[in-house]
Amino acid sequence: MATEIESGIVSKSLEVHVVPTEPVGDPAEVGAAGLSSAKKLFICTTVILLNFNVTLGSSLPSGAGPALDDHFGVTSEFQKPLPVAVFLVGYIFGPIIFAPLSESWGRRPVFLVSFGIYTAFTLGCALAPNWPVFLFFRFMLGCGAAAPQTVSGGLFCDIYPDLRPRGLAVTVLGLTSNVGPLVGPIISGFTSTRVWQWQFWAALILAGVNWPMLLCMPETFAPVLNARRNARGATNLQKTGQLATSVIKTSFSLREQAKVLARPIRILSEPLVFFTDLFILYQYVIFFLYFGAYPVIFRGTYSMSNGVSALMFIPIGIGAVLAIVIFVAWDRFHRANVAKGTPWALQEEYRRLPLACLGGPLFALSEFWLGWTARPNIHWAVPALSGIPLGIGIDLTFLALNNYLTDAYDIYSASALASSVFTRNILAAILLPLTTYPLYQNLGTDWACTLLGLLCVILTPIPFAFIRWGPAMRRRSAFCQKLARMKDENESGNLAVPL
Repeated sequence: MATEIESGIVSKSLEVHVVPTEPVGDPAEVGAAGLSSAKKLFICTTVILLNFNVTLGSSLPSGAGPALDDHFGVTSEFQKPLPVAVFLVGYIFGPIIFAPLSESWGRRPVFLVSFGIYTAFTLGCALAPNWPVFLFFRFMLGCGAAAPQTVSGGLFCDIYPDLRPRGLAVTVLGLTSNVGPLVGPIISGFTSTRVWQWQFWAALILAGVNWPMLLCMPETFAPVLNARRNARGATNLQKTGQLATSVIKTSFSLREQAKVLARPIRILSEPLVFFTDLFILYQYVIFFLYFGAYPVIFRGTYSMSNGVSALMFIPIGIGAVLAIVIFVAWDRFHRANVAKGTPWALQEEYRRLPLACLGGPLFALSEFWLGWTARPNIHWAVPALSGIPLGIGIDLTFLALNNYLTDAYDIYSASALASSVFTRNILAAILLPLTTYPLYQNLGTDWACTLLGLLCVILTPIPFAFIRWGPAMRRRSAFCQKLARMKDENESGNLAVPL
């Protein structure tokens, strides 16, 4: 028992029983992977709707900016993007707490606590008495919104050992991650032009729909389920005098718990995670920068109202849906080639990464398209349609790279995704209030978008590099090596579980 399992499931400093891994009870109840298809669909639907709700909340104030600014007396151009920026600051702290705890306590408690915080501070935002309190509530809102984006990947690993349904679940999750922020400004743009609180009342209604589903959702994390089952089995065996296990009793260690919480930071040092985060970081920052840039472009250039200018986000949503079609088509093409034994298809990197190779250039194209067509003498539909390649590009990149991390890091995927959320939100929170207005005001729409497009071109080779050197990176990954050792230990017939 000198071996420590890094996931936080087992620690040398916890009371541990070594018990046989054969199920005690009905085999159908062993692990979330054994749940019925209907229960798995219910779990997926619950967390995907959770994700839609919290991502919608991220951009909600941007559609009713003038009404919000008038109510709180905000006149500084640097303060106007702060409701979105401080929400993203909350995204920085939420993942590094909720993701590792989900790999120790289980998924369900983390979802309940996280969404409870989100719901409470959505109400708080509607009742905020002044601007500083409102911004603090937005920060707490971001903290509570972190779990669906970071923990859902690990949950999908729990219930779907097969990569195909898991990939589809992550795909739909990614779709809601990008469509949710697009819906937020539309809701607020039409409901909150006069009474600014209505955007938050609408968000509370949507959260209320989600709560009954969340309360009915079962735990899915296999080590927690195993611990509960084996604890019940050990109790039964003790009663019949048949228990023959060894027990190691030690004291609780704050050091080990701190190590668990620090995992998202430590995993960032791995090249696969670092460069994935870098590529997603750029696209994510631009995506949220557009919530400030689109009003500048379409209200300023084409004199649109708040609600109508928010409708210009619809082409991005259309692109996101088209990205799902491309993703599914590629998945079928890849599986057909795997069945034929085609050599390239048997390499893990070709399962997801070619989609990111397509997404990067499309994202860059959308930047140049928007920058050089948003002019008073060109119809507004032309720059608005640049959102289609933007939506396709960002969704393909997110889906491909997040699926790749989920497949590579398995039960550690929550920490891997948390590191991604952590890094991109740090820079997004810093850059949004400092760059949105000055960038477009000083450079103009054309050259500002050109600069952003050139930066995307520089980062585009990253998924190509993963295809070439990804296998070597995975072989040298400390976390991937630990996963391999844990699988070997599980296959040997014994599993260490905390009581």
